[in-house]
Amino acid sequence: MDSRVAIPPPGRTSTALGVGVLVPLVLGWLAAAVFGAPIQGQNREPIAQAQPLPSAAIPAHPPLPPLPPPGEMARCKALIDNGQFEVARTRLLPIVEQHPGWARAALLLGLTYYRQHRFEAARPYFQQALAADPDETAIHPFYGYTLYALGELAEAETVFQSLLEKRPQYASAHYALGLVYLDLDDRKAAAKHLESTIELAAAADDLELAARGQARLGDVLLRNGDLDAARRRLELALTTLDDDPGAVAALSRVLDRLGEHEAAASVRARFETLIEDGQDRPRELPE
Repeated sequence: MDSRVAIPPPGRTSTALGVGVLVPLVLGWLAAAVFGAPIQGQNREPIAQAQPLPSAAIPAHPPLPPLPPPGEMARCKALIDNGQFEVARTRLLPIVEQHPGWARAALLLGLTYYRQHRFEAARPYFQQALAADPDETAIHPFYGYTLYALGELAEAETVFQSLLEKRPQYASAHYALGLVYLDLDDRKAAAKHLESTIELAAAADDLELAARGQARLGDVLLRNGDLDAARRRLELALTTLDDDPGAVAALSRVLDRLGEHEAAASVRARFETLIEDGQDRPRELPE
């Protein structure tokens, strides 16, 4: 038998040779597709897999400060109502520092100064409370009256106007604006808000606030030179109020200008008694 290997003619390929060459190539491609193995004849590095970060490398959020025990705000409010301002302040200050967005805590802390008429110290806490909860209408009166007491009338006007936008029938807000406009000598605006005060307070059976509105409206009429109308308003106010030195002093001036000097002297003596008793200003500020 001829031991030479037959060479196929050009254009023809041996079946055995084709299978012997193609099968390893196909298997190599399949392995690469399925298992990520390198293709035969190529020098390809496997793709590196992402490794999880060690736990020490993951940034941790700082722990939240602890909340005070339940009922702490009510207890602090009771301390303030009992005049224990320093005790309440000591308990409230760390709460406000740790929870600056807690409007109730900031409001109560401001009240510890407000009740002592330390308005400059109270102001930042009322401001902080209002920033934390702009829709809480319990904050506006204290912040507004603090600004009023500090003589910052334009800022006080803004706060009380904001309060009225939220509560248009709130008699106390009308009264506060009446005071602001009276100090600004805007008599027309003052009269408008004081008349609203009287109407709304009377409807709510708040006789004291209605009387204070009458007294301040008497001040407006006195400035306008309407002495008879001023006298009527002031005397009406003093049937309910007996401790409003502003109304008493205004009535004495009205009577003097009307020529009723003896009556004016009697009213002045009443005013001096109020001063001696320490009631040297109307009780305007809400408690």
